[in-house]
Amino acid sequence: MKPLFQTGISQKGLIHIDPRTKLLILLIGNISVFLMPSLKYEVMIALAIMIFGILCGVARFSLKMTVAYFILIIIQVAGTDYLPDVLKFIIVTFAIYIRKLFPCVMLGGILITTTRVSEFMAAMNRLCIPKSVVIPLAVMLRYFPMISEEWGYIKDAMRMRDVSFSLWGLIKNPGQTMECVYVPLMMSASKIADELSAASVTRGIENPKPRTCLQQIRFRWVDAACTACFTAFLFAAFIV
Repeated sequence: MKPLFQTGISQKGLIHIDPRTKLLILLIGNISVFLMPSLKYEVMIALAIMIFGILCGVARFSLKMTVAYFILIIIQVAGTDYLPDVLKFIIVTFAIYIRKLFPCVMLGGILITTTRVSEFMAAMNRLCIPKSVVIPLAVMLRYFPMISEEWGYIKDAMRMRDVSFSLWGLIKNPGQTMECVYVPLMMSASKIADELSAASVTRGIENPKPRTCLQQIRFRWVDAACTACFTAFLFAAFIV
């Protein structure tokens, strides 16, 4: 069972982006998505994010998220035309809300999957960000992939007990399904948080001296090109 966010850092991408550029693109992309004047422009920026993810080496994740994004669009359009008013309000509103979040989740997933913790901390130190901000962000970069991996193990264990985490399984055995999901997930989350904290302290995350990194942290032409592309979408949102 492959997790949604892989724990190994992708090195198969055609481009390598500075972590500072990724954070800037994440900010610009999120603002652009919520300011887009129409669905057509929003689809264009979602496709741009998909291409960006493929170039960064996370093609599988980007394609899966894009397919789910277009499924939500189909639900929204079909629901608007064919559903009764009450169901239309509930389902279409939910689809629009989730659809708006998908491009943001794609960008966040690309950032988490393609950025090493040491590389991220070195970049944040270059920006003179306080450690009170850097340390929680660095732990978060490792927390989500590990939780995703644990979720894969939980689903495998549920299959061995003939418990399916699906809509039908939730309707058929709601108590057993919720118990098999939330109890081990919460226990795993607590255990992972403790392990990550201990590992971070062991690796000297609280060391006041400046950190070094084998990976060169610098702004390249590809960073400028990606930033300019997403900034163009932001300007388009304001102009249109």
